[in-house]
Amino acid sequence: MPSCLNAGLVRRHQPGSILYIFLVLSLLLSGCAGSLNKSAKMFYSGNYDQALEVLDDEDSVGGKSRLLRLMERGVILHRLGNYRESNAELLAAARLIEEFETISASEQLSSMVTSEWVTSYKGEFSERLWVHSYLMMNFLLLGEFDGAQVEARQCLKLLDAYPEVFKSAYYTRALMALSFSVVAEDNDAFLVYRKLSEDLPSPQPVAADLVRLAGRLGQRDEVERFQSQLPKPLPSGEGELVLFVAAGRLPEKKPGNVVLPPSIRFSFPYYTSRRSTPLKITLLPPTPTLPLISTDLAEVAVNALDERKTQILAKETARVVGKEVIAQSVGNSFGDAAEILTRLSLLLLEEPDTRSWKTLPARLTLVRVPLQAGHYELTARISTLQGFNARELEIPPFELRAGQRVFRSIRY
Repeated sequence: MPSCLNAGLVRRHQPGSILYIFLVLSLLLSGCAGSLNKSAKMFYSGNYDQALEVLDDEDSVGGKSRLLRLMERGVILHRLGNYRESNAELLAAARLIEEFETISASEQLSSMVTSEWVTSYKGEFSERLWVHSYLMMNFLLLGEFDGAQVEARQCLKLLDAYPEVFKSAYYTRALMALSFSVVAEDNDAFLVYRKLSEDLPSPQPVAADLVRLAGRLGQRDEVERFQSQLPKPLPSGEGELVLFVAAGRLPEKKPGNVVLPPSIRFSFPYYTSRRSTPLKITLLPPTPTLPLISTDLAEVAVNALDERKTQILAKETARVVGKEVIAQSVGNSFGDAAEILTRLSLLLLEEPDTRSWKTLPARLTLVRVPLQAGHYELTARISTLQGFNARELEIPPFELRAGQRVFRSIRY
């Protein structure tokens, strides 16, 4: 037990004072989520400006949830088409995540007698990947391809660190390869596409890119290997529309608890098992596309949280032991009634950290559309694979030149 939590310290406070401190802490911990919840509710009601306004005041969210505020604002601004402002928020989020690599000893100590809510939210591994994914999208939409390539390399570090966690992050991986490709980093693009072809259910969505890049790199055997995987018919054009489609809402974390007598409580966050289904996306007027590449963000989020399970369990065990020592110390100093009161207070304080990035979609889909040069006014028709919940979303008009890629983003 840390020296600052010894029996001598407990004796200097009456049980009522201890309970009061615990209750105040509990109120403080539950209060900071209000603005984030309110903003998310407005966002999913289509009130994007109001959702952003709720998060204008950093103090309304609280310093411990600063990262969430930055990430939420980043997605809201992206949805509004303010890609440069979105980048400012998400780049700040990425810098903050780097700062969190230095663990605060005082935060960790306070969390040992309360809960993870008293620590700064550091983001799940999956959320860190989505920060860089949205930055890639923003830079591509702005035509700032060097910036997209930098973010692709940040994603590559995460994929190297957690290969199994991000194996099904197909969308981000395809976006990485595309970001390398637009700055003529052909070898890096080829390596990402080739590994992606091995993990996708079928290599068809990336076969055309692999044939093209392998030809440039002089790898004739790879050209022959992937030519047989080309989709038939293969759409062709002088340029390409690249459409980012976000859909649905990522399930939120839920609190899980295991209670053992007399007053031991293990708490842990978990995601519901709900998964998003692939979408059917067609263009009007009818226009052929390459095979879609899509990611179920819930699947990746669950994998990332599972990766932390051992760490969560170890800390929960240490916290339970520490709280048991505190309760016994109070009992020895002030009697059974005080011990019972302390156990109850500590039991109520034990809440799992269910903070999460609420404006993330449930699914991200990459739609690539080869086109001839010209002026285009297209509409995306999006539905379930069975044709339910169909909606038509206008794609902002654009001019396409030969050899050009145009990027657009919509949310279903």
